[in-house]
Amino acid sequence: MSSAATQPSTRDQILDAAENLFATQGYAATTIKQVAEQVGIQGPAIYKHFDNKRALFEEVLERLFSPFTAMLTQRDLVDDQAGIVRQHLQNLNASRIVQLATLSGGEDLALLVERWYRPFFRQTRELLDSGQPGLSPVTVMAFHSMLLGYLTLAPLHRAIFDTDPLGDSAMQELLALEGGLAKLLASLSPA
Repeated sequence: MSSAATQPSTRDQILDAAENLFATQGYAATTIKQVAEQVGIQGPAIYKHFDNKRALFEEVLERLFSPFTAMLTQRDLVDDQAGIVRQHLQNLNASRIVQLATLSGGEDLALLVERWYRPFFRQTRELLDSGQPGLSPVTVMAFHSMLLGYLTLAPLHRAIFDTDPLGDSAMQELLALEGGLAKLLASLSPA
């Protein structure tokens, strides 16, 4: 097998570099020049693959969030908290981008809300409207916030507890909490 067969395409390298930059410094602070430098190309070469930085950002979001969309068609997410956790663990940058977009607000947040989050939470909102026992907006928000916080605060917790919060044993323990999380969230639900 030739090395060219194993080398990601320039487009994929651009997406990888942009994803990492958007996840560490946000959309506004990321420049096309920085993305190009990460890939080892000149900035204008990116425009052969993407019309502009916004198009690049949207493609990064598509790549990160489409697996979550696929989950919506395959299972009941409210009953599959472990699946949600696993999907987040496979897409750590998704949590980081969401938190940075939330902090910066504006167009980045509006894009996430309209294109991704409203569809993700449509099923949950339908269950809320139907009066699903043990489910309230607060429990949904708490679970979502705990999960995103756990993932984005992993470097801080690694330093404090001298353990890898994203390592295999920590992940097994986190996934074992599924039932405990459901009970915790149910206890937070208004009576």
